[in-house]
Amino acid sequence: METVKIELSKTVSEGGKNVRKPTGVSLEVPVYTIAELVEHSPAAAQWAQDAIQSACLARARNAGEQSAVHSTIDELITKAERSGEALKLHAEFCKAFALFLSTAAADKKQAVRDVLVGMSRSKSVLATSNETRKAALANYLQEYIESAVDAEVAKFGHIVSGLVDACNGESVDDADFE
Repeated sequence: METVKIELSKTVSEGGKNVRKPTGVSLEVPVYTIAELVEHSPAAAQWAQDAIQSACLARARNAGEQSAVHSTIDELITKAERSGEALKLHAEFCKAFALFLSTAAADKKQAVRDVLVGMSRSKSVLATSNETRKAALANYLQEYIESAVDAEVAKFGHIVSGLVDACNGESVDDADFE
């Protein structure tokens, strides 16, 4: 058994925004291994099995489509890319892509460039875009990656490839949009 210390916080409204504030309460939480639960009792083992099943089902519901549901343990335990770093990286890509479009698509209206950046920023915008817009985005993304320096390709390549796949109607993971 491992003991993990946690600090409690609560959400409060400040100036019209919700912010997390520490409550000053800390708890020491015992965390048991699966082996310890199995050794303890069948009821404890069943509790762990139920928790695992709930986590699997929740992840499948969040996936939203059969092709995105995990099919192996490795896929199941892969950490979701919803960390602050992934979000920052995607925001950085969107800025770089907007800058690229300002020259590569200089002949297009600013509104068109804004739509293309918006499509690359949001899964819902990309999913509801028509085929003409998706094709245009895919073309500009290909141009971007072809003109990018090696450091940008290494940094943003997975984001670009996920977006191109989505434009082409291929299965896309939520992490590609972060």
